[in-house]
Amino acid sequence: TFLKDEKGNPKARIFSVSYVKDAPEPNRPVTFLFNGGPGSGSLWLHMGAFGPKRVAIPNDGRDDGAPPYRLIDNPDSLLDVTDIVFIDPVGTGFSTALGDADPKEFWGVTKDAKSVAQFIRQWLSDNGRWNAPKFLGGESYGTTRTAAVANELEGTYNDVALNGLLLISTILDFGAQAEVPGNEMPYVLMVPSMA
Repeated sequence: TFLKDEKGNPKARIFSVSYVKDAPEPNRPVTFLFNGGPGSGSLWLHMGAFGPKRVAIPNDGRDDGAPPYRLIDNPDSLLDVTDIVFIDPVGTGFSTALGDADPKEFWGVTKDAKSVAQFIRQWLSDNGRWNAPKFLGGESYGTTRTAAVANELEGTYNDVALNGLLLISTILDFGAQAEVPGNEMPYVLMVPSMA
């Protein structure tokens, strides 16, 4: 999907993978997912959590071995209840700035959120899904992106109403883990993991 400037020239390419029901239903829910990083593509959510197939890795802490990794059906995929769109924001996966566009135009919390929101609006228009229930989800830094994208989608004149947010491995308070004198929160937050 190409994001365009005011003159209609492509300024970025956003790569995505969409799983849409064979007989499209305009009111079927759609979920937009992305990873964090901030430089990580949606591969990890796609092949490790929500896609129709996932990489077969042991869930008991054993070494996952070496390639080639087997793919297996994913019983935990969300496809039984929603179409899924995995998004690689600019600078992740195969998504890049184009031409004379400086990649820094898309990097930063607000700039990143604006480009992802632009992609979502375009996807909804291209697929006739404005009336569908819409969900937004991210993992790790993607939870910060989720909050920022929700603001970009719902806080403007061409509002995209969201029905829900998925926050996976949440990190919304970067200061909580800051290693600065007097900040005891990193130790408090580690207690559940250490236990």
